[in-house]
Amino acid sequence: MRGTEDRNRRTPAARKEVFIRMRKIAALLAGALAVAAFAAPSAMAGNAHFIKNATSASLSGSSLVCKFKEAGLESGSVETVSCNATESITYECVNGGGKNPSASNKHTFVTHASKSGQFTADRNGNIANSLTLSPASASSLGFSCPSGQTVTLVSVSYSNVSVADSTSGASISIPGTFTYTNPSAPPVR
Repeated sequence: MRGTEDRNRRTPAARKEVFIRMRKIAALLAGALAVAAFAAPSAMAGNAHFIKNATSASLSGSSLVCKFKEAGLESGSVETVSCNATESITYECVNGGGKNPSASNKHTFVTHASKSGQFTADRNGNIANSLTLSPASASSLGFSCPSGQTVTLVSVSYSNVSVADSTSGASISIPGTFTYTNPSAPPVR
């Protein structure tokens, strides 16, 4: 009971001082709770991963389109995402008559293809976008045709396809081989 008597005997100034202290403590607690609430989304970030059923690859003509969705990122973070694949590309030389005159005028190249871009995570920590790989050009592969003949893409196959985020470290492999055959290319002899 002594504590109750002491409280009742406090002067109005002492009671006011206690009230001010309690308000300061309440304000500090409210501030700490606000910081914790705003930090919660950041605390949840850190489990970056690609959503399997929202990440895919498909052909658009001779190009490979990698669609992806990555989650578990910090809101507003800028991520560098790449689509990677092994390309098997066949080029041939076609003469003015629309024929492939010589077996030596065709060649298949196997090379690594990669396309990257920077994307900003939305407020929920997600990125949903796409990247497109195109076949390497014949000239970049060192292939050319004799005078009077035209370089023609015969086919391109993409395999070992993957999508990776070099910022977060997340990656996913996309199974399958995606093959485009040029319907305008004359048959290879």
